Amino acid sequence: MKKRILAVVLYIFAFLSLAYFLILIVTIGPAFRFNFVWLLMGLFFLSIALTISFSKRSLERIPKPVLLGIELLVTAGCLMFILVEGLIIRQSMKQPEEEADYLIVLGAKVNGKTPSRTLKYRIDKAAQYLTEHPAAKAVVSGGKGDDEGISEAEAMYEGLIKYGIAENRIYKEDQSTSTKENIAFSKRCIEENGGDIRNQNILIVTTDFHVLRAILIARKDGFENVEGAAAKSVWYLVPTNYVREFLAVVKDKLVGNL
Repeated sequence: MKKRILAVVLYIFAFLSLAYFLILIVTIGPAFRFNFVWLLMGLFFLSIALTISFSKRSLERIPKPVLLGIELLVTAGCLMFILVEGLIIRQSMKQPEEEADYLIVLGAKVNGKTPSRTLKYRIDKAAQYLTEHPAAKAVVSGGKGDDEGISEAEAMYEGLIKYGIAENRIYKEDQSTSTKENIAFSKRCIEENGGDIRNQNILIVTTDFHVLRAILIARKDGFENVEGAAAKSVWYLVPTNYVREFLAVVKDKLVGNL
């Protein structure tokens, strides 16, 4: 009975993973390599489910100490995933408490010269804040990928201008290729323009799943008064974004970025 239940659960996981992979391929195409993780996960779950279903002694062949070790490892991984995701979600729901002197708006994919929906939502969030707080200035941060027509910073700059934000309130940082570089290069941009990351309030604008890691990287880099403002996610990207962000948080912690 236990094997049957386990097999059914694995079949469900396999179906959901493979179906989600197809949704991602149809909606955003194969360019995002991380999306193939869902294909691998689906095939992995399916292979185990088939093994359990058609090999009557599949689990009995595994030594009990090995099986116990696998169970403990899986349990620890699940608990870590739940903990990190809880922190990510909690941080994304926080509202800024202090009025910002500077915004750092983090880049995302540009399709040709058009912001992706993810980037558009970040532009919208930044524009709303800048409109409501006319004394605040912004650093739009993001370089140009090989498959992008313009830099992410340029796309955000043009987007904010369309919202009526004055040019002299926007600084462009168009060399960064990662969140760590976004923060480091934006820090330099703020300081070169008379700002002070230790005594002024900084607000990082990014997508909800990304706020926690961006803030932790900023604090590691010397920002003392830093908060986050969460732009909404594209709904069908929520699963892949949050799974990828879990791995990114773990990786950045291990390499000392957090």
